[in-house]
Amino acid sequence: MTPLRDLSLIIIAVEALVLALAPLVLLGGGAYGLWYLQRHENLPSWLKVTQDYLALGRAYVERAMRATVRPILLVNSILATVRAWLGAVVKQGGNR
Repeated sequence: MTPLRDLSLIIIAVEALVLALAPLVLLGGGAYGLWYLQRHENLPSWLKVTQDYLALGRAYVERAMRATVRPILLVNSILATVRAWLGAVVKQGGNR
């Protein structure tokens, strides 16, 4: 009985390996295909236009985020400077 059990376990393991290998091959082929299209300048013209528009949109978003964050960083920087000055003044004043 033991050899049959071992044989059936091996058959199930091989079947699971084959079933897991198929999606892996498909995903690997898809990744290679995308890499080939991007690296070898083989994209159709409409995809190049789409990439250009996406890059332009990303640039606008980055510019908007910089404009949003700049005042916050400026205020935090000023507050940190004022706190450091006040801390130094209080520390020196306490030693007298």
